[in-house]
Amino acid sequence: MERLSGDFNRGYTKAIMDVMRIFNYVESDLKHHHKSLTHKVSLELLNCILKNREAIREGRSGFIRLHEDHFEFFNGGNNDG
Repeated sequence: MERLSGDFNRGYTKAIMDVMRIFNYVESDLKHHHKSLTHKVSLELLNCILKNREAIREGRSGFIRLHEDHFEFFNGGNNDG
């Protein structure tokens, strides 16, 4: 098997850490809206992360939130998701 570059490994690790961080802070938003982190909700959250991966990767100010039963990337009034 071909060895992967260090940059790839660091990027992959950061991506997983970003997803873990998002799942952690979204938990309180889900509780506020009386929702559970089910398989379906998890997939919806992952889809939102995927759609907004550039903003998340670049560390732009903003966050993912639950809004009217769907997840969105909220960027201080500029909705990218």
